[in-house]
Amino acid sequence: MFAYQHILVPIDFSPVSKRSINRAQELATQYQARLTILHIVEDVPLSVTAFGDVGAIYLTPASQEQQTNSDRVKLADLAQEMNLDASVKLEVVEGYPNSSITTYAEENQVDLIVIGHSAKHGLLGILMGSTAETVTKHAKCDVLVMRVPQTEAHEATTV
Repeated sequence: MFAYQHILVPIDFSPVSKRSINRAQELATQYQARLTILHIVEDVPLSVTAFGDVGAIYLTPASQEQQTNSDRVKLADLAQEMNLDASVKLEVVEGYPNSSITTYAEENQVDLIVIGHSAKHGLLGILMGSTAETVTKHAKCDVLVMRVPQTEAHEATTV
């Protein structure tokens, strides 16, 4: 029987993040696998000129670094709140979630990704696409997609 050795949980601090971490912890315990929690600080434009011209305005390098440091603290706080074992690796990287997750998995010999499916609906969901869907299509390892329970999904879209 195949036993997972390294499990990756990409999170965005949404409601499904804790559920994904809990499920990954269960699997890591069952398989005696390493567990890594990954957060991607996305380099998104603050504004875009008309018709999506390449003249978009991005965060300054100092602001991006400040965001990355802030997210490292937020991830450490989450790990403490969830009583995660000290052996759980916490990673914060800059990039685009769709590609950064699969790249991280390949470079770090991950054999299972446990990822939450966002609760985005409507136009935002169509335009942004689903990170979970993209990771599922492009990952070279197994992917377990955690869905947001209906009550949490409704709360996330109405806030």
